[in-house]
Amino acid sequence: MRLSQTELKIIEQIANGITDIKSISNNIKKSNKQIYKSSEKLKDHNFLHLSNGVLVPGKTTHVTLLLQLLREFPNLTIILSGSGLQIISSLTKPKKIADIKRETGISKTVIYDKLQQFLDISAIVRLENNKFLVNKSIWNNLYHFLEEFKKYEETTDPRVPANSTIYYKNDNEIVFSNNASLPAIPTGFSAYQEYGIKLLLPTNYYYLPNKSLTKQEIFLHSLHITEKEQTIRHKTYTALFYVKYQKELFDLIHPLIHKIKQVIQGNQVRDFPSLEEIKEKAELYDIRF
Repeated sequence: MRLSQTELKIIEQIANGITDIKSISNNIKKSNKQIYKSSEKLKDHNFLHLSNGVLVPGKTTHVTLLLQLLREFPNLTIILSGSGLQIISSLTKPKKIADIKRETGISKTVIYDKLQQFLDISAIVRLENNKFLVNKSIWNNLYHFLEEFKKYEETTDPRVPANSTIYYKNDNEIVFSNNASLPAIPTGFSAYQEYGIKLLLPTNYYYLPNKSLTKQEIFLHSLHITEKEQTIRHKTYTALFYVKYQKELFDLIHPLIHKIKQVIQGNQVRDFPSLEEIKEKAELYDIRF
């Protein structure tokens, strides 16, 4: 998720014991209305709740760590604002700029600007292979916050029921599964039957917001699901869809697509179905190589 500078300054005020709307409004030079509006978003994401005109912080681990972080380093409200939190959250493991773009959907221009801000304060390091990583040796408290924040983000979102599994999300869209029938768009493997690959599935895969999805989007959503599930069954399904529509999907970039291409060329890929296994399944759906 993205947090605005105003939202982060509200959290920073709370970290310093200033919790009433009027005082926060005066301190960060925003109207009471703006504070209420920003607080509503923070409330939706369980960063805080409002009680008798006082903002009370959430009791989750990542909120506690963020309060400690902003109390000690208030200037982080500038750097983490906008797309900053999304970008640096992706860097708890080494990533290239292309990996960050794929994971977050943020433009390379914005990523370059934010990475430079993080480099300026040594919050990240540039590795020899053109990858970036959170500088845990200097910013250990930031690293622990990001780890806990990612865990929370990967399992919780106000847009979906609490018993859902989340595979991919940003501020505009979310891919998730749930056993119930929901007013959301079927995607990933749940949409494969529309393209001649009918599967028996243990759950329903959904996308929000409601809109018509392209074949490319449905396939990418199935890749997000497969990244998290990591089963041979899911990898086989994605390979079948790719083989059937590879002319339309060939230009898409994703690590799993690279592995599928390797298998199709007859190479053995670790933890991936063999070409023979994929061909055997392909016969069931009259998919030709």
